[in-house]
Amino acid sequence: MGASQHDVLRVSTSDNVGIGYDIAGLGSRFIAQLLDSLLVGIIALVVDIPVAAAVNGSDTQQTVLAALAVSGVTLVVYIGYFTICEVSSGGRTPGKSSGRLRVLDISGAAPTAGQLLLRNLARVVDVALGVGVVVMFWNHQSRRIGDLLAGTVVVRVRPSVSYSAAVTPPPVMLRTPDAGPLIDGVERLGDRELSAIRTFLARPGLEPPLRARLAHDMTTRLLDRMEVPEAAPERQWPPELFLERLYLQLQGRRR
Repeated sequence: MGASQHDVLRVSTSDNVGIGYDIAGLGSRFIAQLLDSLLVGIIALVVDIPVAAAVNGSDTQQTVLAALAVSGVTLVVYIGYFTICEVSSGGRTPGKSSGRLRVLDISGAAPTAGQLLLRNLARVVDVALGVGVVVMFWNHQSRRIGDLLAGTVVVRVRPSVSYSAAVTPPPVMLRTPDAGPLIDGVERLGDRELSAIRTFLARPGLEPPLRARLAHDMTTRLLDRMEVPEAAPERQWPPELFLERLYLQLQGRRR
């Protein structure tokens, strides 16, 4: 909650639901880079030994050739490690996973394989030349050159909470103790509408004018979705009474 606006990546889903991701800072990304670099070093060492042995010789030319071969293979292993890990695991590497970090498209979507390849090709400039740290320090989203070129950003993913662990306030019935007469068209509604009504009924502390307006808007939309005739008695019920009875009837159908 203490993060500034620049420390959060805000995106909206197709349902117009806002989601915020904490931007990963320099410290967490540096630790992830260290862990990944250790793993890359081990892999490169295993690969480079037979390469060097195959090319190495006694004269200077062969020694230079061996050094170039080892450098080239190390570079391929380095870029390939990050690219393969991020493509296969949705923007994560072992180092990033340890710090709950993930690469996302700047829009909040999952990055493409092309974006991940581009950002990792740029590691040669960002990491080897140390330019990335400088760029990240001045960029308000801690994006290095690779992120700027690929249109990506590294975020911190919050630990997931299971549904059963979440505490949902119970709905409060203020107008009716029972479900009342069966409402025509209730079978046209499902869990999505039930959840919306439950959310409304679980907030009895709303200001009366706001609560009345929300209840009216929800009731109008639900009646239309249920195709309730204009002359039906349900359209004459107070909106809050209608929502309470509809909730109880939907709950009964669910059971």
